[in-house]
Amino acid sequence: MHSLSSSQYMQSLRASIHDLQLLSVNNLDQRVPDCPGWTVHGLISHIGKVFAMVDAVVLPRSLVRVGPGPEAQAPEKDGVLSWFAERCDSVVESLSGVSPDEKMWTWSTHETASFYFRRMAHESAMHLCDLQRALSLEVSMNRDIACDGIDELYLEMLPFWAKRNQRELPQGSLHLHCTDGAGEWLLIPHGFELEVLHEHAKGDVAWRGSAVALISAGWGRKNTGLEVLGDLSISEEWNSCAP
Repeated sequence: MHSLSSSQYMQSLRASIHDLQLLSVNNLDQRVPDCPGWTVHGLISHIGKVFAMVDAVVLPRSLVRVGPGPEAQAPEKDGVLSWFAERCDSVVESLSGVSPDEKMWTWSTHETASFYFRRMAHESAMHLCDLQRALSLEVSMNRDIACDGIDELYLEMLPFWAKRNQRELPQGSLHLHCTDGAGEWLLIPHGFELEVLHEHAKGDVAWRGSAVALISAGWGRKNTGLEVLGDLSISEEWNSCAP
């Protein structure tokens, strides 16, 4: 299990926000291949909206689902960078002012603020990778964050989404093997349930690659440089099933 501390998540969130803002300047019209149909403008508009959604719950410590107000709407063109900066500053301030143990509504089974610390760290880190690839830069992510992101996806996000939407998981098992350090996972689906083992074992298909390549493929990104061994159709199911 690769669970990190709230301070580590906040450090990662701040670092990703810094790079997202820096790389977006003068690149708003650039296409983002990992997010079909999006430009960089669309990418940061999406992230800013998510940050506004989190603020809407965290600020009032809401125990029920509440939607954001007009602050979630990004400007069409001019002003999107300053709007995004405001959303970034706001979500950092919101999370910095709450205890991770505070009870509140989340889109998961873990209903404390700690969910948002973790989710926003991964939301921003994954989309930073999308932006890096869109600009033909080296795609990078802190290894601890990437490994923790694999846990978050397969232990929390994907099973919750599958149950909520009554959408069965892929039929075959998947083994993930990090090639840039420690980290192995065996994913065994059981209908809407997902068994996750942190061990070396044979699956119906195996993905071998860096931690950032593994988490990127888990979230549906293509051309991540993974080595795929075994049933290619099952591999494609796993590559296409993220929420």
